[in-house]
Amino acid sequence: MGVGVAACVIAKNEEKNLPRLLESIRGKFDQIVVVDTGSTDRTVEIARSYGCKVVKHRWQGFADARNRAISEVDAPVDWIWHFDADFELEEEEYRKALRAFKEIPPEVDSISIGVRNFDQFGRIKAISSHIFIHRNDPSIRWEGAVHESPTVKCTVGLPIFVNHYGYADLETLLKKGKRNLELLKQELERYKGKDPFEYSLKLFFLIQTYTLLAREEPAFRKEALKACREFFSISGNNLKDYGFFLVYTYNYYLFLLLQEELYREFEEVLNNFKELKVEHPDILLLEFSYWRQLGNRKEAQEAILKFALLADEVEKNPFAYPYTAVSESTLAFENMVIRGELGFEPDEEFIDRVRKLWRKKKGKFLGLLLYLLTNDEKVLKKVALRYPSVTSLILTLKSKLGGLPNDNSNQKTTTKEVGHGTED
Repeated sequence: MGVGVAACVIAKNEEKNLPRLLESIRGKFDQIVVVDTGSTDRTVEIARSYGCKVVKHRWQGFADARNRAISEVDAPVDWIWHFDADFELEEEEYRKALRAFKEIPPEVDSISIGVRNFDQFGRIKAISSHIFIHRNDPSIRWEGAVHESPTVKCTVGLPIFVNHYGYADLETLLKKGKRNLELLKQELERYKGKDPFEYSLKLFFLIQTYTLLAREEPAFRKEALKACREFFSISGNNLKDYGFFLVYTYNYYLFLLLQEELYREFEEVLNNFKELKVEHPDILLLEFSYWRQLGNRKEAQEAILKFALLADEVEKNPFAYPYTAVSESTLAFENMVIRGELGFEPDEEFIDRVRKLWRKKKGKFLGLLLYLLTNDEKVLKKVALRYPSVTSLILTLKSKLGGLPNDNSNQKTTTKEVGHGTED
């Protein structure tokens, strides 16, 4: 690598996922350490067959396991890169990391990278980010039983991606959500009345978990809304201190309000968010859904166009704009396009505007929006050629088979389909 780098992996009963990860990182790192936290399948055997250093460790939370992995690195390396067993590193992303390691300033001690979260059909259902790379510095430790993070001083976000397959099915998501719920309740008690800032961060993860579990038990939505209101009673609109957590709590809050059809509160919260002068694709798609449900075509059109333009930028580089390193709405939009569900008849002037922008800017989501507006097969074919994703292929096949209705006047995407539910 030129620069010494070790890979650290924590795993338990990952015989299905681990070979994919290890095959993707084989020969790329000075050392691979696998901390096994109690596997009863072939996880340990598989790790050893790839030449990994395998350490067995009693489970005491994610941070504890990552710290054990760090302590077992004995190769003389400069950086440590953490992987989950259900990750995969593509060659192109590895090469981007090589360049970054050579050029990164000495004051930077950690790197936040992008995570492409795939569904069971091989489509990217969400983009997230996390600090998975840090210097091999004994002062850096991981903290948190769930949603753990390292104690670093200077982080940069780089458009380096890993693929994540662990949450491809809802059953797995719900299982891990229920596990996280109990851990989060314990951590909330730990900070309650002692550290309002840390308490509010745990509230954020509680909101995230409740929102996920509401997909199975809708009653959790009321618990999530209650936690949202408590979060903002502590944070106010303090973007400087709360940053991403403030922005994305707004995202969950607005999503839940739409589901509960609390439209007056939705507009109040949306106006509070707009005071931040922050753009986020997920919130723009929620705003589109809101205006559409109220029958305000003009505002709906503006919101969906802003969404498409921003989503194209974020897909290329999730760190291009503040707070866009997590986005869960693009798959919901793609599903809306697949089903031809705009929900109203668009203005001809608006269609012309989108067409001109598409000719100038291109972009996957802008092209899909133009197709949604026009049902023009030529546009679809151009999108499929430029962006040969699974979605484009599905659209092409359905169009050829005549199975893709595009009745814009009658169909609507429900708020249940507008993103949300990715659990770390």
